[in-house]
Amino acid sequence: MKSAYLLLLGLLIAASVFGAAKEVAPAVMVEEGAFFEGIEGLLKKEPKTDRWQFVPDEPIVITDKITVPAGAPLEMLPCSVLEQMTALAGEENQLRIELSALITRYRHSNYLFSVFFLPIKNGVEPPEQPAEPDPNETEKAEPDKPQEPESIIPTAILKQMKANKAPDLKKFQQIAEVTGDVHLIGRSGFLSKTKDGYTFSPDGFGRNIDSKQFVLLDNAMLAAAERQMAREPGRERYNVSGLVTEYNGKTYMLLRRASRTYTHGNFTP
Repeated sequence: MKSAYLLLLGLLIAASVFGAAKEVAPAVMVEEGAFFEGIEGLLKKEPKTDRWQFVPDEPIVITDKITVPAGAPLEMLPCSVLEQMTALAGEENQLRIELSALITRYRHSNYLFSVFFLPIKNGVEPPEQPAEPDPNETEKAEPDKPQEPESIIPTAILKQMKANKAPDLKKFQQIAEVTGDVHLIGRSGFLSKTKDGYTFSPDGFGRNIDSKQFVLLDNAMLAAAERQMAREPGRERYNVSGLVTEYNGKTYMLLRRASRTYTHGNFTP
Protein backbone atom coordinates (compact mmCIF):
# COMPACT_ATOMS: atom_id res chain seq x y z
CA MET A 1 0.00 0.00 0.00
CA LYS A 2 2.80 2.37 0.92
CA SER A 3 4.66 1.67 -2.34
CA ALA A 4 1.47 2.32 -4.34
CA TYR A 5 1.03 5.63 -2.52
CA LEU A 6 4.62 6.65 -3.27
CA LEU A 7 4.19 5.70 -6.93
CA LEU A 8 1.01 7.78 -7.18
CA LEU A 9 2.72 10.73 -5.49
CA GLY A 10 5.64 10.48 -7.92
CA LEU A 11 3.29 10.48 -10.90
CA LEU A 12 1.47 13.55 -9.59
CA ILE A 13 4.76 15.44 -9.10
CA ALA A 14 5.96 14.48 -12.59
CA ALA A 15 2.66 15.59 -14.10
CA SER A 16 2.81 18.94 -12.34
CA VAL A 17 6.40 19.55 -13.51
CA PHE A 18 5.51 18.60 -17.08
CA GLY A 19 2.47 20.86 -16.99
CA ALA A 20 4.52 23.78 -15.72
CA ALA A 21 7.08 23.23 -18.48
CA LYS A 22 4.33 23.34 -21.10
CA GLU A 23 3.14 26.68 -19.75
CA VAL A 24 6.54 28.32 -20.39
CA ALA A 25 6.18 30.13 -23.70
CA PRO A 26 8.94 29.38 -26.24
CA ALA A 27 11.15 32.20 -27.49
CA VAL A 28 9.36 34.28 -30.11
CA MET A 29 11.17 34.13 -33.44
CA VAL A 30 10.42 36.89 -35.94
CA GLU A 31 11.29 36.48 -39.61
CA GLU A 32 13.79 38.91 -41.08
CA GLY A 33 12.50 42.20 -42.47
CA ALA A 34 9.78 43.10 -39.95
CA PHE A 35 9.79 46.80 -39.11
CA PHE A 36 8.28 48.54 -36.10
CA GLU A 37 7.91 52.23 -35.31
CA GLY A 38 7.70 54.29 -32.15
CA ILE A 39 7.93 51.57 -29.47
CA GLU A 40 8.89 52.90 -26.04
CA GLY A 41 11.35 51.01 -23.90
CA LEU A 42 14.72 50.93 -22.17
CA LEU A 43 18.07 50.83 -23.94
CA LYS A 44 20.63 49.26 -21.62
CA LYS A 45 24.18 47.96 -21.81
CA GLU A 46 24.94 44.35 -20.98
CA PRO A 47 27.40 44.07 -18.06
CA LYS A 48 31.10 43.82 -18.97
CA THR A 49 30.46 43.94 -22.74
CA ASP A 50 29.86 46.53 -25.44
CA ARG A 51 26.53 44.93 -26.31
CA TRP A 52 23.28 46.82 -25.92
CA GLN A 53 19.71 45.61 -25.55
CA PHE A 54 16.32 47.17 -26.09
CA VAL A 55 13.64 46.12 -23.61
CA PRO A 56 10.19 47.17 -24.87
CA ASP A 57 7.61 48.53 -22.44
CA GLU A 58 4.79 47.24 -24.60
CA PRO A 59 4.25 44.21 -26.86
CA ILE A 60 5.61 44.61 -30.41
CA VAL A 61 2.87 43.28 -32.68
CA ILE A 62 4.38 41.84 -35.86
CA THR A 63 1.40 39.91 -37.25
CA ASP A 64 -1.89 38.58 -35.90
CA LYS A 65 -0.03 35.48 -34.70
CA ILE A 66 3.42 36.83 -33.82
CA THR A 67 4.04 39.33 -31.02
CA VAL A 68 7.26 40.13 -29.18
CA PRO A 69 6.16 40.33 -25.53
CA ALA A 70 6.78 43.38 -23.38
CA GLY A 71 9.95 43.01 -21.33
CA ALA A 72 11.62 40.62 -23.79
CA PRO A 73 15.15 41.99 -24.45
CA LEU A 74 16.35 42.28 -28.05
CA GLU A 75 20.04 42.72 -28.84
CA MET A 76 20.98 45.83 -30.84
CA LEU A 77 23.25 45.58 -33.87
CA PRO A 78 26.14 48.08 -34.06
CA CYS A 79 25.20 51.04 -36.27
CA SER A 80 25.41 54.82 -36.47
CA VAL A 81 22.03 55.32 -34.80
CA LEU A 82 23.02 53.08 -31.87
CA GLU A 83 26.19 55.16 -31.47
CA GLN A 84 24.04 58.29 -31.07
CA MET A 85 21.92 56.54 -28.43
CA THR A 86 24.90 55.26 -26.43
CA ALA A 87 26.42 58.74 -26.41
CA LEU A 88 23.23 60.06 -24.79
CA ALA A 89 23.15 57.16 -22.33
CA GLY A 90 26.55 58.21 -21.00
CA GLU A 91 27.95 56.63 -17.85
CA GLU A 92 24.51 55.47 -16.74
CA ASN A 93 24.62 52.91 -19.58
CA GLN A 94 20.89 53.14 -20.08
CA LEU A 95 18.42 55.43 -21.79
CA ARG A 96 14.67 55.50 -22.15
CA ILE A 97 13.80 55.83 -25.83
CA GLU A 98 11.10 55.58 -28.44
CA LEU A 99 12.57 53.31 -31.11
CA SER A 100 11.92 52.51 -34.76
CA ALA A 101 13.93 49.54 -36.02
CA LEU A 102 14.31 46.71 -38.52
CA ILE A 103 14.27 43.19 -37.09
CA THR A 104 16.88 40.73 -38.39
CA ARG A 105 17.22 37.02 -37.75
CA TYR A 106 20.49 35.10 -37.44
CA ARG A 107 20.22 31.39 -36.72
CA HIS A 108 17.94 31.18 -33.67
CA SER A 109 18.08 34.79 -32.49
CA ASN A 110 16.53 38.12 -33.44
CA TYR A 111 18.39 41.44 -33.53
CA LEU A 112 17.49 45.09 -34.07
CA PHE A 113 19.00 47.43 -36.64
CA SER A 114 18.05 50.90 -35.38
CA VAL A 115 16.53 53.33 -37.89
CA PHE A 116 15.37 56.21 -35.68
CA PHE A 117 14.90 57.05 -32.00
CA LEU A 118 13.66 59.76 -29.66
CA PRO A 119 14.90 60.03 -26.06
CA ILE A 120 12.07 60.17 -23.52
CA LYS A 121 12.05 61.29 -19.90
CA ASN A 122 11.94 58.91 -16.98
CA GLY A 123 8.60 59.25 -15.24
CA VAL A 124 6.37 62.29 -15.32
CA GLU A 125 7.40 65.57 -13.75
CA PRO A 126 4.92 67.02 -11.22
CA PRO A 127 2.88 69.82 -12.74
CA GLU A 128 3.64 73.37 -11.66
CA GLN A 129 1.05 75.44 -9.84
CA PRO A 130 -1.18 76.99 -12.49
CA ALA A 131 -0.66 80.71 -12.90
CA GLU A 132 -3.19 83.21 -14.14
CA PRO A 133 -3.33 82.81 -17.93
CA ASP A 134 -1.85 85.63 -19.98
CA PRO A 135 -3.78 86.15 -23.24
CA ASN A 136 -0.59 87.15 -25.11
CA GLU A 137 1.25 84.02 -23.93
CA THR A 138 -1.67 81.81 -24.96
CA GLU A 139 -1.71 83.29 -28.44
CA LYS A 140 2.03 82.60 -28.79
CA ALA A 141 1.77 79.06 -27.48
CA GLU A 142 -1.05 77.88 -29.73
CA PRO A 143 0.88 77.84 -33.03
CA ASP A 144 3.59 75.67 -31.41
CA LYS A 145 1.24 72.74 -30.69
CA PRO A 146 1.18 71.15 -34.18
CA GLN A 147 4.97 71.23 -34.53
CA GLU A 148 5.50 67.76 -33.05
CA PRO A 149 4.88 65.27 -35.88
CA GLU A 150 3.53 61.76 -35.40
CA SER A 151 6.70 60.38 -37.00
CA ILE A 152 9.96 61.98 -38.02
CA ILE A 153 10.32 59.39 -40.81
CA PRO A 154 8.77 60.67 -44.06
CA THR A 155 5.30 59.20 -44.51
CA ALA A 156 5.95 57.78 -47.98
CA ILE A 157 9.13 56.01 -46.85
CA LEU A 158 7.50 54.74 -43.65
CA LYS A 159 4.55 53.30 -45.57
CA GLN A 160 6.81 51.41 -47.98
CA MET A 161 9.07 50.11 -45.21
CA LYS A 162 6.09 48.65 -43.38
CA ALA A 163 4.59 47.20 -46.57
CA ASN A 164 7.71 45.31 -47.67
CA LYS A 165 7.78 41.85 -46.13
CA ALA A 166 11.47 41.22 -46.85
CA PRO A 167 14.46 43.57 -46.59
CA ASP A 168 14.90 44.05 -50.36
CA LEU A 169 17.18 46.62 -51.99
CA LYS A 170 14.41 49.21 -51.99
CA LYS A 171 13.94 48.91 -48.23
CA PHE A 172 17.67 49.23 -47.64
CA GLN A 173 17.71 52.43 -49.71
CA GLN A 174 14.81 53.79 -47.66
CA ILE A 175 16.63 53.03 -44.40
CA ALA A 176 19.76 54.76 -45.71
CA GLU A 177 17.71 57.88 -46.46
CA VAL A 178 16.61 58.03 -42.82
CA THR A 179 19.84 57.01 -41.06
CA GLY A 180 22.38 58.67 -43.35
CA ASP A 181 24.18 55.35 -43.86
CA VAL A 182 25.53 54.23 -47.25
CA HIS A 183 23.66 51.81 -49.49
CA LEU A 184 26.34 49.78 -51.28
CA ILE A 185 25.30 47.83 -54.39
CA GLY A 186 27.21 45.24 -56.40
CA ARG A 187 30.69 45.40 -54.90
CA SER A 188 33.00 42.40 -55.46
CA GLY A 189 35.40 41.11 -52.84
CA PHE A 190 36.09 38.33 -50.37
CA LEU A 191 34.12 37.02 -47.41
CA SER A 192 36.34 35.83 -44.57
CA LYS A 193 35.76 34.13 -41.23
CA THR A 194 37.49 35.67 -38.22
CA LYS A 195 37.53 34.75 -34.54
CA ASP A 196 34.75 37.29 -33.91
CA GLY A 197 32.58 36.64 -36.96
CA TYR A 198 32.77 37.43 -40.66
CA THR A 199 34.16 40.29 -42.75
CA PHE A 200 33.89 41.52 -46.33
CA SER A 201 37.00 42.90 -48.05
CA PRO A 202 36.51 44.70 -51.40
CA ASP A 203 39.03 43.53 -53.99
CA GLY A 204 39.27 46.91 -55.75
CA PHE A 205 39.15 45.25 -59.15
CA GLY A 206 39.40 48.14 -61.61
CA ARG A 207 38.49 50.67 -58.90
CA ASN A 208 40.47 53.07 -56.81
CA ILE A 209 39.06 52.18 -53.39
CA ASP A 210 40.40 51.80 -49.89
CA SER A 211 41.30 48.28 -48.81
CA LYS A 212 39.09 48.43 -45.71
CA GLN A 213 37.18 45.58 -44.16
CA PHE A 214 33.49 45.60 -43.35
CA VAL A 215 32.39 43.62 -40.30
CA LEU A 216 29.23 41.72 -41.27
CA LEU A 217 26.21 42.11 -39.00
CA ASP A 218 24.06 39.19 -37.89
CA ASN A 219 21.14 38.60 -40.25
CA ALA A 220 19.56 35.93 -42.45
CA MET A 221 21.72 36.76 -45.47
CA LEU A 222 24.90 36.25 -43.44
CA ALA A 223 23.61 32.84 -42.37
CA ALA A 224 22.95 31.97 -46.03
CA ALA A 225 26.44 33.16 -47.01
CA GLU A 226 27.95 30.97 -44.27
CA ARG A 227 26.26 27.90 -45.74
CA GLN A 228 27.52 28.76 -49.22
CA MET A 229 31.07 29.27 -47.92
CA ALA A 230 30.93 25.89 -46.19
CA ARG A 231 30.06 24.22 -49.51
CA GLU A 232 32.92 25.99 -51.33
CA PRO A 233 35.81 26.32 -48.87
CA GLY A 234 38.77 28.50 -49.79
CA ARG A 235 39.26 32.11 -50.76
CA GLU A 236 36.36 32.82 -53.12
CA ARG A 237 35.12 36.07 -54.57
CA TYR A 238 31.56 37.27 -53.91
CA ASN A 239 29.41 40.07 -55.26
CA VAL A 240 27.63 41.77 -52.37
CA SER A 241 25.10 44.49 -51.67
CA GLY A 242 24.19 45.90 -48.29
CA LEU A 243 23.88 48.79 -45.89
CA VAL A 244 27.18 50.25 -44.67
CA THR A 245 27.21 51.89 -41.24
CA GLU A 246 29.72 52.87 -38.56
CA TYR A 247 29.91 52.31 -34.82
CA ASN A 248 32.74 53.27 -32.46
CA GLY A 249 35.28 53.67 -35.26
CA LYS A 250 34.49 50.39 -37.02
CA THR A 251 32.71 49.96 -40.35
CA TYR A 252 29.90 47.41 -40.51
CA MET A 253 27.68 46.02 -43.25
CA LEU A 254 24.16 44.61 -43.09
CA LEU A 255 24.15 42.16 -46.00
CA ARG A 256 21.29 42.18 -48.47
CA ARG A 257 22.85 39.94 -51.11
CA ALA A 258 25.99 37.82 -51.43
CA SER A 259 26.45 35.74 -54.57
CA ARG A 260 29.49 33.74 -55.61
CA THR A 261 31.25 35.15 -58.71
CA TYR A 262 33.30 33.13 -61.17
CA THR A 263 36.13 34.45 -63.34
CA HIS A 264 36.17 31.56 -65.86
CA GLY A 265 39.95 31.50 -65.77
CA ASN A 266 40.46 35.09 -66.94
CA PHE A 267 41.74 36.29 -63.59
CA THR A 268 43.02 34.76 -60.41
CA PRO A 269 40.39 34.98 -57.63
